[in-house]
Amino acid sequence: MKQLVAIVAYYMFGYLIFWTFLHETNLFPKVWVEKNFSIAIYLWIFFFIVPLFLIAIGTDFIKRRISDFKSLNQSTRWPLYILLFGVWDLMIGFSYLLFSYYEISHITMIIANALFITGTYLTFLSFAVAKKLEISRKS
Repeated sequence: MKQLVAIVAYYMFGYLIFWTFLHETNLFPKVWVEKNFSIAIYLWIFFFIVPLFLIAIGTDFIKRRISDFKSLNQSTRWPLYILLFGVWDLMIGFSYLLFSYYEISHITMIIANALFITGTYLTFLSFAVAKKLEISRKS
């Protein structure tokens, strides 16, 4: 858990530096970001979200959850897939509402990041819960 908190803190620090550059300097053209928001989101995902996921995969917490997922039976995986579809549909829906109805600001981006980090955490936590349910069903 300490590693997960450290990763989130590291990520938020880098994120705040990026958005400070965007809003306070001409290093990143704010007008371009607002006009080409779909491209800017892809850049944000590539330079911030993907590295976060890659760092998170290296943690012991995530490695244990992935081993839980790999050891699940096929009959246990389908309810898990439906659960994960619901979780990510909810997270992406909330993010869409944020970006559609609120202006792009530090707070909007922090909330969107919190949604994706929460979705990722719930995804890996659900692997462990599914494994525990499978073990309890066998007993």
